[in-house]
Amino acid sequence: MASPYLEGTLAYVRSNHSLNWTTSYGYESPTANGATTTKTWRTDLNLTYDLTSRLSSTIGVYYHHDDNSGGTGTGTSSTGTQNSLDLILGLRYTVNKHFTLHLDYDHTMQSSLGSTPGYSRNRYSGGVTYTY
Repeated sequence: MASPYLEGTLAYVRSNHSLNWTTSYGYESPTANGATTTKTWRTDLNLTYDLTSRLSSTIGVYYHHDDNSGGTGTGTSSTGTQNSLDLILGLRYTVNKHFTLHLDYDHTMQSSLGSTPGYSRNRYSGGVTYTY
Protein backbone atom coordinates (compact mmCIF):
# COMPACT_ATOMS: atom_id res chain seq x y z
CA MET A 1 0.00 0.00 0.00
CA ALA A 2 1.37 3.42 -0.96
CA SER A 3 1.44 6.16 1.67
CA PRO A 4 1.23 9.80 0.58
CA TYR A 5 4.28 11.94 1.28
CA LEU A 6 4.94 15.56 0.33
CA GLU A 7 8.14 17.55 0.75
CA GLY A 8 9.12 21.06 -0.27
CA THR A 9 12.25 23.18 0.01
CA LEU A 10 12.79 26.89 -0.45
CA ALA A 11 16.28 28.38 -0.51
CA TYR A 12 17.57 31.94 -0.62
CA VAL A 13 21.30 32.34 -1.22
CA ARG A 14 23.41 35.50 -1.27
CA SER A 15 27.17 36.01 -1.27
CA ASN A 16 27.58 35.84 2.54
CA HIS A 17 24.41 34.15 3.81
CA SER A 18 21.78 31.57 2.99
CA LEU A 19 18.31 30.82 4.31
CA ASN A 20 16.75 27.40 3.79
CA TRP A 21 13.25 26.21 4.68
CA THR A 22 12.19 22.59 4.31
CA THR A 23 8.86 21.06 5.23
CA SER A 24 7.34 17.62 4.79
CA TYR A 25 4.06 15.86 5.55
CA GLY A 26 3.35 12.18 5.26
CA TYR A 27 2.93 8.80 6.90
CA GLU A 28 5.81 7.27 8.86
CA SER A 29 6.41 4.32 11.16
CA PRO A 30 4.36 4.62 14.37
CA THR A 31 6.06 6.22 17.37
CA ALA A 32 3.51 5.14 20.02
CA ASN A 33 2.65 1.72 21.43
CA GLY A 34 -0.54 0.38 19.84
CA ALA A 35 -0.43 2.87 16.98
CA THR A 36 -0.78 1.55 13.46
CA THR A 37 -0.55 4.88 11.64
CA THR A 38 1.50 8.04 12.23
CA LYS A 39 0.93 11.22 10.27
CA THR A 40 4.04 13.37 10.56
CA TRP A 41 4.74 17.01 9.81
CA ARG A 42 8.33 18.25 9.91
CA THR A 43 9.57 21.74 9.19
CA ASP A 44 12.90 23.48 9.64
CA LEU A 45 14.39 26.88 9.01
CA ASN A 46 18.16 27.26 8.81
CA LEU A 47 20.21 30.45 8.42
CA THR A 48 23.95 30.42 7.69
CA TYR A 49 25.81 33.71 7.79
CA ASP A 50 29.47 34.38 7.00
CA LEU A 51 30.69 36.79 9.68
CA THR A 52 34.15 37.06 8.09
CA SER A 53 35.97 35.17 5.33
CA ARG A 54 36.92 32.49 7.91
CA LEU A 55 34.13 32.62 10.52
CA SER A 56 30.54 31.58 9.84
CA SER A 57 27.50 31.15 12.07
CA THR A 58 24.46 28.92 11.84
CA ILE A 59 21.08 29.06 13.53
CA GLY A 60 18.41 26.46 12.95
CA VAL A 61 14.92 25.80 14.24
CA TYR A 62 13.40 22.35 13.69
CA TYR A 63 9.82 21.32 14.53
CA HIS A 64 8.37 17.79 14.35
CA HIS A 65 4.74 16.77 15.02
CA ASP A 66 3.47 13.17 15.12
CA ASP A 67 -0.23 12.27 15.18
CA ASN A 68 -0.47 8.58 16.12
CA SER A 69 -3.62 6.53 15.63
CA GLY A 70 -4.34 2.85 16.03
CA GLY A 71 -7.04 0.36 15.23
CA THR A 72 -9.36 -0.85 17.99
CA GLY A 73 -11.90 -3.27 16.72
CA THR A 74 -13.61 -1.83 13.67
CA GLY A 75 -12.92 1.84 14.48
CA THR A 76 -9.82 3.94 14.66
CA SER A 77 -8.80 5.74 17.80
CA SER A 78 -6.15 8.32 18.58
CA THR A 79 -3.20 7.08 20.61
CA GLY A 80 -1.64 10.50 21.05
CA THR A 81 0.38 13.28 19.54
CA GLN A 82 3.97 14.19 20.14
CA ASN A 83 5.84 17.41 19.39
CA SER A 84 9.52 18.19 19.42
CA LEU A 85 11.40 21.43 18.91
CA ASP A 86 15.15 21.86 18.36
CA LEU A 87 17.14 25.07 18.42
CA ILE A 88 20.68 24.81 17.07
CA LEU A 89 23.42 27.45 17.17
CA GLY A 90 26.85 26.95 15.68
CA LEU A 91 30.11 28.64 14.77
CA ARG A 92 32.65 27.45 12.18
CA TYR A 93 36.18 28.78 11.86
CA THR A 94 38.27 27.85 8.81
CA VAL A 95 41.92 27.62 9.85
CA ASN A 96 43.14 26.74 6.34
CA LYS A 97 41.96 24.68 3.36
CA HIS A 98 42.34 21.47 5.39
CA PHE A 99 41.19 22.32 8.94
CA THR A 100 37.92 23.75 10.27
CA LEU A 101 37.02 24.20 13.95
CA HIS A 102 33.41 24.13 15.14
CA LEU A 103 31.39 24.84 18.28
CA ASP A 104 27.72 23.90 18.50
CA TYR A 105 24.83 24.22 20.95
CA ASP A 106 21.58 22.23 20.63
CA HIS A 107 18.49 22.69 22.82
CA THR A 108 15.78 20.03 22.43
CA MET A 109 12.28 19.93 23.91
CA GLN A 110 9.97 16.96 23.38
CA SER A 111 6.43 16.58 24.69
CA SER A 112 5.21 13.47 26.47
CA LEU A 113 3.43 10.67 24.63
CA GLY A 114 1.14 8.48 26.70
CA SER A 115 3.15 7.04 29.58
CA THR A 116 6.46 8.18 28.05
CA PRO A 117 7.52 11.44 29.75
CA GLY A 118 8.66 14.44 27.77
CA TYR A 119 12.09 15.94 28.22
CA SER A 120 14.28 18.95 27.63
CA ARG A 121 18.03 18.80 27.11
CA ASN A 122 21.02 20.93 26.20
CA ARG A 123 23.95 19.56 24.23
CA TYR A 124 27.28 21.23 23.56
CA SER A 125 29.86 19.98 21.11
CA GLY A 126 33.06 21.07 19.49
CA GLY A 127 35.52 19.56 17.13
CA VAL A 128 37.91 19.70 14.23
CA THR A 129 37.23 18.69 10.63
CA TYR A 130 40.06 17.68 8.34
CA THR A 131 39.48 17.77 4.57
CA TYR A 132 42.08 16.35 2.24
